[in-house]
Amino acid sequence: MIEKYTLQKEPDKTMFVFQKNGKFYGHVVKNKTDKSVAKIVFETSKYETVEQIKEEYPAADE
Repeated sequence: MIEKYTLQKEPDKTMFVFQKNGKFYGHVVKNKTDKSVAKIVFETSKYETVEQIKEEYPAADE
């Protein structure tokens, strides 16, 4: 895993960024709560840079 951050438009979800074969992709994960475990929602498309992922899936201001 290269990076992780909370999504701006969906604060209950976290983006985990990975690299494979020179491409970057992310897993959007619904955060753990008292009543449910964390679970993967979907995997993004492949991107050339981490910045491209962040443009498509912006981080929450922290």
